[in-house]
Amino acid sequence: ERDRDTILRPAFVRDGEKILHMPAYNRLNGKTQVFSFRPDDDITRRGLHEQLVGRVARDIGRALGLNLDLIEAIALGHDVGHTPFGHAGERFLNEVFHERTGRWFFHNVQSVRVLDVIYGRNLSLQTLDGVICHNGEFEQQVFETSGLNGFDTFDRVVKGCWESGEEAIGRLRPMTLEGCVVRVSDIIAYVGKDRQDAIRAGLVDESAFDDGLGGAYNAWALSAFVADVVENSVGRTNVAMSEEGFAELRRAKRENYEKIYRSSEVNSDFAGPVQELFSVVYEHELDALREGS
Repeated sequence: ERDRDTILRPAFVRDGEKILHMPAYNRLNGKTQVFSFRPDDDITRRGLHEQLVGRVARDIGRALGLNLDLIEAIALGHDVGHTPFGHAGERFLNEVFHERTGRWFFHNVQSVRVLDVIYGRNLSLQTLDGVICHNGEFEQQVFETSGLNGFDTFDRVVKGCWESGEEAIGRLRPMTLEGCVVRVSDIIAYVGKDRQDAIRAGLVDESAFDDGLGGAYNAWALSAFVADVVENSVGRTNVAMSEEGFAELRRAKRENYEKIYRSSEVNSDFAGPVQELFSVVYEHELDALREGS
């Protein structure tokens, strides 16, 4: 009863506030976006990344006349289930988990579990759906809505992700245009920002990138990609980019993989020890659960 929406606090406003007050959200500030072993307070943390995604998505959503409260709630919750050490950590945990259970770990599915099961925040279906469908690793030029309309179907989708892995993850589509906007905004928010962090960390220099913009690419990308999405989505029943805009987004992301992600510390010198760490922590926590502690 206490979760009934009111004029002052509509359902999606409540969702966003519930997420902000979760311990799991607060812990995002201890997880860096890409670079985990740099003693630099200015390297992007996941808490900031979620806010940046929300900012980009709100700019697009406002122009398209969408529900900004829903957009904000999805953005705030989309990474609360992410591992430390970024996508390398996600891969290491997935290997440990799959080896022992035959199931698959993905941070977007875990984010739903954190919100809906571990903390039991009783969030709206649209928010949970946007969170599980956000995965910015699967870029698309056009995002169509799924037509999902009930918790029973959603629960089956979640179960399928745990059991089938990428086969199910790759088919995910948001049920709302707001979820579509957050999904494309995830990539827009990190593709230039991660470049700035890489330059700050000394991994690459300003002249390393093919477009010649260096760290200034972030400002260019935020403006250009937001405008592109709005221009190609206004008045339509989907969220889309132009062929040129989408090609540039894919190019920039591919260049990040070549020059940043595959050579970052967690994927090079530290890969072995961090991978072993995940296995040790997994077994430790599993033993604690068995002992009831």
